[in-house]
Amino acid sequence: MSKINHEFFGEIDTEKGVDEQFGEKLDDVRVLWEEEYNGIMTTLWYDSGYEFKVGVLDTFAEFLRNSENYFEKAKEALKCYLKVDDEYIVFHKEELELDISDEICEFVEQMKIEEISLWAGENLISVDFMINPEESDQILCVKFNDSLEVESVDWES
Repeated sequence: MSKINHEFFGEIDTEKGVDEQFGEKLDDVRVLWEEEYNGIMTTLWYDSGYEFKVGVLDTFAEFLRNSENYFEKAKEALKCYLKVDDEYIVFHKEELELDISDEICEFVEQMKIEEISLWAGENLISVDFMINPEESDQILCVKFNDSLEVESVDWES
């Protein structure tokens, strides 16, 4: 089953992905779908080392259709994370000398979603939040599992 037709994502080719349109091949990882969705670059990835389960596409579609609700969950997770460890805020204020709030709720509201990655196979959704993308490449990534619950918040770059 290399081609799937999904009501939200359209036709997906799990063997070729969309990478081959551009002459790229990323080992066993493929981009199956990529689009700016509600102003946010959103990519559906698939690592062929994992079993592809068609049902996860419905979960991903549910997440995107109701993204505002899930973004609120993500922001709550960010607040909890920063209350325990505010080093991300400290880094941006002290190391980069950015003029940003050190009040956690304000800080989280100032963060912008830069990208959403949907990982078929791993059945994971990652939402990348950044405070000032023009000045910093540091990300707080909120990961959702296939039950659409927050699984983790990770500081990445």
